[in-house]
Amino acid sequence: MSDFTIQAFILGFSFAGLICNSFEFLTGRPANFGLMFARGKALLLCLPLLLFSAPYILARNVFRAAGVYGLGRNALIGALVMSVLWSIMCGRVVMMVVTSA
Repeated sequence: MSDFTIQAFILGFSFAGLICNSFEFLTGRPANFGLMFARGKALLLCLPLLLFSAPYILARNVFRAAGVYGLGRNALIGALVMSVLWSIMCGRVVMMVVTSA
């Protein structure tokens, strides 16, 4: 992996964590995938929030489910690989926005 990919992963996952924790601070409830079922104007705000915070939500939910339900190693690895790839893509978008400004 190149340095650019590692930077994108770190930036994407950090940005996802920042968004999730900011949402929880402002609303008093954790961000989850149930936000995509909002209606009206709330949906317009929730979709970008979920798009960029999904790697953090996915990783958090997988680690919680592993303790509660005893998920197998393959399920953990699959979900974490998806989280890593998603955070790399989000990190690249954030890097493009920051460098273009």
